[in-house]
Amino acid sequence: ARLGFRDNDCAQLKAHPFFKSINWGRLEAGLVPPPFVPDPRRVYAKDLGDVGAFSTVKGVELDAGDAALCDAFASGTVPIPWQEELIETGVFEELNVWGAPGTLPPDLDPSAA
Repeated sequence: ARLGFRDNDCAQLKAHPFFKSINWGRLEAGLVPPPFVPDPRRVYAKDLGDVGAFSTVKGVELDAGDAALCDAFASGTVPIPWQEELIETGVFEELNVWGAPGTLPPDLDPSAA
């Protein structure tokens, strides 16, 4: 029952009263600025529970090792809840595939074919 993209169409979303002031034709043609432009460096969620609601991974609990990884990964520009979500869903692990200890992965090794 969630409002949004259905059958390759956004008609239901565009017809919602919340968006009645938007001229979709002009917006899609780039003739008017969008009413909201999200900051790509920010996670728009109050807490990890909000972000986690979109995850298909259930029942994962972070342990002390995960917390230590989050602390080491903290750069000051990426919110901790977002980092925890990366770890919980397995995205961090998928994006950080390394070779044997002390070696570079093939995609970073300049001598790899």
